[in-house]
Amino acid sequence: MLTQIGNAKTVKIHYRNRHGTTNTPWQAAFRKYGELSLGDVSSSGFPKEIDHLHLGGSCKGYHSGTGLPILPNQIKQIQSDTGCGVSVFFGDAWLNRFEFHHGLLDAGIPNLKIYSAALYGTSMWRPEVTWVLHPTDEDIFRLVEHQENDTVLFVGQLTSYRQRIIEKLNFAGIRVDVVGNNGNINIAASYGAELVELSKDYSISIGLFYDEERPRIRCSSIRLPNALAMGLIYIEAGFDLRGVFEPNELMQWHSVDDLIDKIRHCQNNPARGLEISMRGRKKVLESWTFDKLAGQFLKGE
Repeated sequence: MLTQIGNAKTVKIHYRNRHGTTNTPWQAAFRKYGELSLGDVSSSGFPKEIDHLHLGGSCKGYHSGTGLPILPNQIKQIQSDTGCGVSVFFGDAWLNRFEFHHGLLDAGIPNLKIYSAALYGTSMWRPEVTWVLHPTDEDIFRLVEHQENDTVLFVGQLTSYRQRIIEKLNFAGIRVDVVGNNGNINIAASYGAELVELSKDYSISIGLFYDEERPRIRCSSIRLPNALAMGLIYIEAGFDLRGVFEPNELMQWHSVDDLIDKIRHCQNNPARGLEISMRGRKKVLESWTFDKLAGQFLKGE
């Protein structure tokens, strides 16, 4: 165990990231386990007393976008000075941005544990890394009632690759409403509770690969856990999630024709699609919420 969390009030947790609205759920989760202090992605301002240090996804060494980034040798020194546990979470699918994490592993830092929601099976993967799903915030993405609707919902950036897939769905007679922030979108980007409310008008949502270059072996966005948490029928892209979800817990598509068939099947058999997604929802809430992962990080499991 990296950090003793039995007496939560005594645990000093220091969390480094480029802090903004997207990581406030992490902050709230860590605060449930102890006294939380925050810092940015630069190398300055570390407290002298730390029981557990957590580095978020924006901590990428020389890829952090700051002139004085946090580097592995500094983390090794901080761990030596404080005796703290160290956890790192990384969800980025770009291979070169994982170099920092290799440096952490190679530095021989005691009580270090790295978790990643991407890069599994790629040339940058290391057996010391623990793969986890992106978490959902169950307080925000609550279970709601959805209206049966043959129009399919996609949430995310509309890349040229995704646009081509959606055009093929449209050609097959399947309408797709896109919630995003660029390209040929139907609905402006919505987040959190606003997205939950919007989702009530739909029953089926889909996941699409970002493009044709990024790794596809085991990587999924926050769309998957959030859609399942809200109770949508969700059809994920064909990432290798064997051992993560059983076939009766998550639907996935492996070609455009397969996606078309599965959408039509769910349109014609919504109860069956919802049954599968509700099993997936149960698994998400049991293992991949911010609270559950924060506790896992602190324990080093």
